[in-house]
Amino acid sequence: MTSSSPAASPFDDIRKLAADAPAAPTSTFEGGDRLAEISAWLTAWTGKTPPAVLRPVVALYAGARQGVGPRGWARERLEAVAAGGANVCRIAGVQGAGLEAFDLAIDRPTPDAVAKASMSEKECAATMAFGMEALAKQPDLLIPGVIAAETDRAAGALALVLFGGEASDWSDAPEPIVAAVARAAAEGDLSDPLQALRQLGGRETAALVGAILAARVQKIPVLLDGYAACAAAAVLHALDPVLIAHCQAGHVGTAKGHARLLEALGKRPLINLDIADEEGVGGVTALALVRLACEVR
Repeated sequence: MTSSSPAASPFDDIRKLAADAPAAPTSTFEGGDRLAEISAWLTAWTGKTPPAVLRPVVALYAGARQGVGPRGWARERLEAVAAGGANVCRIAGVQGAGLEAFDLAIDRPTPDAVAKASMSEKECAATMAFGMEALAKQPDLLIPGVIAAETDRAAGALALVLFGGEASDWSDAPEPIVAAVARAAAEGDLSDPLQALRQLGGRETAALVGAILAARVQKIPVLLDGYAACAAAAVLHALDPVLIAHCQAGHVGTAKGHARLLEALGKRPLINLDIADEEGVGGVTALALVRLACEVR
């Protein structure tokens, strides 16, 4: 009688990467104000004393879902970013930050999670791997965000699965979240964060997970932008909370559930300017505060 080993999963490489992530460095923070805390965080993760941010990069992932948001909206926003006409372009220019936008097959939208799983395991794993391309230019600080319509749907659904509560805790439009989670739960076990991701998150969420994980492996600090980026961080947190030790919350936005999710993750936002834009604006604005913190001794 022969025994057979479990079938390989497309997620195996992702799980191994997460398991092999280097230990989190010990922070030098011994109390003080928030600027001193940020300075100590940067020092710990970059190894620079005094800390400095010389090559920050904003990475935006553009995704679309069938029937969610105006048709062609993501394409229009992606083209605006490419042409330098979006707010994030101007703010990144002022901050001296690089800006990259990734087209995640927006002309081939993923299914609405209410009706069907957003991605197969293979597509989800491949999209996470693609998201890691944001690290190719070796930034010393990463600001990940999204270009996508109604981002609170995917973010809210993931938050509901990962942290519980009511759908109305996580979104002002809870009905599609309830329907998507019920459909996904009927199809399989959502206790696995990566299965929850492929069922409920769009390609942009999967790419964010990949980028944040790659930054963790390379010990590159991350400023999380909006609700979508924080939901992606929550997926990694559910695998192991230490996987987001390199992350700070750049800001808290106006999306219902964003503040609650940050509290669940144990992340205090650096700024609160009631920014609704998910396209990196809040994160790159918070970069100014991070650079000021570099001057704290």
